[in-house]
Amino acid sequence: MPVHILPPEISNKIAAGEVVERPASVVKELVENAIDAESSSIQIDIQAGGKRLIRVSDNGHGMSKEDATLAVERHATSKLSEIDDLQKLQTFGFRGEALPSIASVCKLELQTRLHQALAGTEILVEGGIFQKVQESGCSPGTQISINNLFYNVPARLKFLKTEMTEMSHITKQVSWAALAHPDISFLLQHNQKKVIDVRPCEDLTQRIRLLYGKEMTENLVEIEAELPNFHLHCWLGKPNVNKSNRNWQLFFLNRRPIRSKILSGALTEATRQTMPKGRHAVAFIFLTMDTEEVDVNVHPAKIEVRFRDERSVYSQMVKLLNKGIYQTKFIPVVDSTEVDTTENDTFERPAQFGKVGERTFRSSSIKSSRPITTEPSLGFGSSVSRLPTPSSFTPPSHTESPPEIKVSENSQQIIDVKTNIQPPDIDINPEATLELLDYQELQLKANLFNTYILAEAKDQLLLIDQHVASERVLYERLVNQIRDDGVPSQGLLLPITIELTPPQLSVFDQEKDLFDQLGFEIEKFGGQTLIVRSIPSMMPNSIVSTTVTDLIDHLSDSANGGVEVLDVHDQVMTMLSCKSAIKAGDRLQMEEMIHLVKELSQAKHPFNCPHARPIIIQITQRELETRFKRR
Repeated sequence: MPVHILPPEISNKIAAGEVVERPASVVKELVENAIDAESSSIQIDIQAGGKRLIRVSDNGHGMSKEDATLAVERHATSKLSEIDDLQKLQTFGFRGEALPSIASVCKLELQTRLHQALAGTEILVEGGIFQKVQESGCSPGTQISINNLFYNVPARLKFLKTEMTEMSHITKQVSWAALAHPDISFLLQHNQKKVIDVRPCEDLTQRIRLLYGKEMTENLVEIEAELPNFHLHCWLGKPNVNKSNRNWQLFFLNRRPIRSKILSGALTEATRQTMPKGRHAVAFIFLTMDTEEVDVNVHPAKIEVRFRDERSVYSQMVKLLNKGIYQTKFIPVVDSTEVDTTENDTFERPAQFGKVGERTFRSSSIKSSRPITTEPSLGFGSSVSRLPTPSSFTPPSHTESPPEIKVSENSQQIIDVKTNIQPPDIDINPEATLELLDYQELQLKANLFNTYILAEAKDQLLLIDQHVASERVLYERLVNQIRDDGVPSQGLLLPITIELTPPQLSVFDQEKDLFDQLGFEIEKFGGQTLIVRSIPSMMPNSIVSTTVTDLIDHLSDSANGGVEVLDVHDQVMTMLSCKSAIKAGDRLQMEEMIHLVKELSQAKHPFNCPHARPIIIQITQRELETRFKRR
């Protein structure tokens, strides 16, 4: 076939395929145009999931007859005049492709009127062909009606999903627009029934509350920080509202909803130690950045962006989110009246039509920040002597201090208050104080089931899991020591020999430097045998062989899975601290419990172990009184 120019009706439909994937794509483009028109009120009416009708009405500045006629022509825009304008975009719609592309696959009716004009303009376009242009007595602003979407492209129409599915995509688009613009009222109706109805709000917290409900809003931590290259405003969910997918992770750049592997990866890294495996954090993240630092013109629907310095954005995001998390208490509360928000991960349904993801607990249940698991029995015996001494423990610190973080009052920011630990009938060193666990009159009471330390505060009971508390302390100590001068070693009076398989020996050869950093002195002893002469000072002799082989196997599995080297080393430190920690079932004396709780209080993040399990659970006095029918 010779080369030829495509007829306009074909090229328009091809362009429509890039811009108009489904009814939600039309809603997105029309709502963005309404926002660009400086509207204070936007109404979206949908019928049959958008297949029959999509109508978007706004009270923006409207258009003249000349502008309205040009608006449905290809590559017509009021947002750009020269190529350099692409680097300074402050508006959402700018390509000049949306309206003509949409008009080529539907029957489009446009009514618009300038506020100062006596009459407006009405335009009808069917399948990309003008049918009429005439005066109209419409209201100020613009109203665009899309009838019978894809009526002339039956192949596209056939691939649309059910009415409910298409409507759920539309609801998400309107929810995102409403989140990004709390100063605008949004009304979304489907088959003449309200789906979203939100008034203008003073701030984003109010808008989140209107869209996703009181329960969700009260489980969010607000984090705000200013950097030279961007401003961060984030609402991060507490661990008890983790989700099975990333649908609840929303990213906005200059108030534009976006997808970003960079931001998603930073969020995952920052919440790694507070999220259980297979679960994901809830987050509403808003970035404000100079338009010259980001390219929004890399995707036809403008949903993906490219940062000029991706590495810097990633690292700074991780630090800011980490610091916000470390300034916040993540202690789950035992409460029979609470609801579990981890089961139903429906994101499409707004709060006023049923709370998102609710399931009421029975009275005997516990609301925890992660699924309750049973600690595996490793059979390594008592390990009380492995606790670091107070004088040798140094709380971890960032090599580069992030900027000041503002954490909202609702997030219970930790205050550096020193409180005496006063267990009964025990002489305590006056230096044994809690520095980060800011509880008044905290008293250690007992050790329950040789696993949980019971502590009483002013109006609450704290249960501390001794194994995961010890694991957190040892993990942070390992991180500090490796960053500084390496992990201290202790020589073995009788060296230990370990037999390996050829694949295990190959992994050891590749990772010998890591074992040196961790405090091991291991040499080859001939054949497939290793001889261990020194081990980390915190590790008991009884678990040396098992720990070394387990670490090698873990490194082998990680290498086969293509995991980043830094992640592998972090996993190895987590594993080593787990194996060296106090175990569930170890009997602790009161002095040892005090020692452990003091070390925990000085940890950088004393609320979750490196596996993301909770360290502390809280029962309020009110809850106990409710259970005993005192209230």
